[in-house]
Amino acid sequence: MLALDRFDLKILHALQRDARLTLGALSEAVALSASQCSRRIARLEQEGVIEGYSLRLNPAALGLAVTAFIFISVDKRRMHTPREAVAALLAREEVIECHTVTGSHDFILKVMVESLGALSRFLAEAVSPMEGLHDIATQVAMESLKTNGPLKVEAG
Repeated sequence: MLALDRFDLKILHALQRDARLTLGALSEAVALSASQCSRRIARLEQEGVIEGYSLRLNPAALGLAVTAFIFISVDKRRMHTPREAVAALLAREEVIECHTVTGSHDFILKVMVESLGALSRFLAEAVSPMEGLHDIATQVAMESLKTNGPLKVEAG
């Protein structure tokens, strides 16, 4: 694990909240020169602490009205590796996240689709035909209260 000092943490804290900050604004926010901020950002990127930059879109503005969580259990005796079972699903644009989990299921998928009908089609066409499924359970989110929150970074 890379040793991060309080300035690194302040930079990470600020960039998580607004990755479009100019070096000038960032340097003011963290009390370092712009060149020091630039060098630190480059180091944090090189070391893999900063994995990349992305754009957040409003799902409703794009017609994605339904967020669902699909819990999948696989029969491990019927396949080479459980990850192979979900590999095809990971390539689908509807799948926003996939996690292996403990408990009664092996995977949780977060999917976003236009409608309940689209969710039903996704389940029927992409999930149900999968080889080696043991169980599928789906829960639809009624309302998203917090998404894409920043990671906890103690800036000192």
